[in-house]
Amino acid sequence: MKKIVMLSAAATLAIFTMATQAQEATTPAAAEAATETNQPATEVVAEASAAEATTEAAPAEAAPAGEAISEDSDHVKKLIALHPKLISRIAPYGKVCFDGEECDINITVLAPAVEGEARPGDQLYKAICATCHDAGLVGAPKVGNAGDWGPRIGKGKATLYDHAINGFNAMPARGGADISDDEVKNAVDYMIEQSS
Repeated sequence: MKKIVMLSAAATLAIFTMATQAQEATTPAAAEAATETNQPATEVVAEASAAEATTEAAPAEAAPAGEAISEDSDHVKKLIALHPKLISRIAPYGKVCFDGEECDINITVLAPAVEGEARPGDQLYKAICATCHDAGLVGAPKVGNAGDWGPRIGKGKATLYDHAINGFNAMPARGGADISDDEVKNAVDYMIEQSS
């Protein structure tokens, strides 16, 4: 019960604050207009609100043709200044692109496997492994960084192959892809070549 009362009090306070801010925003304009025209401020406010209603109706009809981007309020700007990572934390996780529309997402497509032939390690790396090994995500050794790869290479290729095929720590088996053992070995060999 106490939470409901507090919520109601908070909602009432928020509504009161918004109403006060809206009134403060129109009051200075109405007072200036009243002094210029020698009319009471209440008549000017009524005329101003009628004029705003007609101007708001016209853009509402035109909005679908050219969707205007609204500017952030002062409150939003203050939140962004206080929490610089806020925008990145609430940004959309993914993006949907439809066929025929321009899309700014780069996708590396892996060529289909030919029966009995293993695909080259560089193609497999770019399509599957680069997601984690380029950025060093979740502790993955960065390709090209001898410091990350030195201790791993020291354990021997057999250990690297085993970890890549069966998974190790946060790395899923076969990098989460449906590829053969020979293809996994090709990708591991490519990463060793680039990191030695």
